Amino acid sequence: MASNIKPPRITGTQGPYFWLSTGHHDLSTLMARCPQTVIGKYLAVTSQDSGALVLSDEEKSAGWQSRKSIAYSPQVQSVEKLHYGECGGFDEWYVSESPFDLGQLRRDNIFEFAMAPGQVWTFVNYLNFSLDDPENRDLLVTLFWKQLDWIQPESYIADGADTLTFVSRNQRLFTQVFQALDDEAEAT
Repeated sequence: MASNIKPPRITGTQGPYFWLSTGHHDLSTLMARCPQTVIGKYLAVTSQDSGALVLSDEEKSAGWQSRKSIAYSPQVQSVEKLHYGECGGFDEWYVSESPFDLGQLRRDNIFEFAMAPGQVWTFVNYLNFSLDDPENRDLLVTLFWKQLDWIQPESYIADGADTLTFVSRNQRLFTQVFQALDDEAEAT
């Protein structure tokens, strides 16, 4: 059996957060099956296809803002106009129940600079970043949890090259996502 084959879903907990990683779904599937992850909430988009989300005039008129290379949504009313999955991933969102500001997006090497609140790195852009990767447990994953502890979002959503990651401190929402991405239950 090849070592790069991922199980359908791996879950865990870290502090107040519940998380899941799956190699069998993407952000499009999550939005189709579980739009309540973002409806009525606010997004901070730190990566869209590995870069900054460039807002259209229509999005700006609708209340989207771009500050320090991070795009912020107004209260999300529908998933139809959100940008995701356009080029096969590398999208990263922080979700909050109220408007928020993450600070400055950093595009430099996370291993060469000290992390601090108000400075945000995009983890989805590290190839094969996954919370269940034992090789990254002491490096990237530890830094990810440190950053999440500072930001304190309701949820974090990342669609990487091979892995969809969903993290939430809202246990009810996490259970809904867990069930929505349950292919075995869907097949019965």
